[in-house]
Amino acid sequence: MQTQLTKNKKTQRKFFLEQRRALCTSDREMYSKQIIQKVINSAQYQKSTVCFLFAAMKDEVQTKELILDALRAGKRVCLPYITDKKNGLMEATEISSFDELIVGAYGILSVNENNLRFVNPQDIDFILVPGVGFDKRGYRLGMGGGFYDRYLPKAINAYLTAVIYNCQLADTVVIDEYDAKVDAIFTEKESIIL
Repeated sequence: MQTQLTKNKKTQRKFFLEQRRALCTSDREMYSKQIIQKVINSAQYQKSTVCFLFAAMKDEVQTKELILDALRAGKRVCLPYITDKKNGLMEATEISSFDELIVGAYGILSVNENNLRFVNPQDIDFILVPGVGFDKRGYRLGMGGGFYDRYLPKAINAYLTAVIYNCQLADTVVIDEYDAKVDAIFTEKESIIL
């Protein structure tokens, strides 16, 4: 049976996804460039050495330029790899080239299962955290799988950064005790450092 909290999260998730999907392709591309440039210029990213990034779905802020920038800068770059879908578990696996990625589940670029190089979560010093919506306090509403909520507590040395379109930013999102909080949020209009 669904709790009221679960229902509220589902309703808010639907709202944010509709907002994000309503953006036209040209706006998404323009906003993505502006947002990713803010990340690249941020002090925490600049000084990071091991970055856990993600390959974006087509309606999310596009992250390819950030992945390429991190690789060019000589940073160690990791992407998520789901190790146990049923229990919501994932690991960070290192890549050395964007060309290593293959089209995986949901059409999202992923690391080939024959080329997995897992990284200790405690070695990661910068994580780009995806989300359906965030609030101005830094709280996140994810897709509901719990992968990041389970992983982030292990990455105790990481600075957590979110990239979203401004339409995904709210004053408050529905949260429970497991929901992680980020350290910074970048949209095309705002830079929130918490």
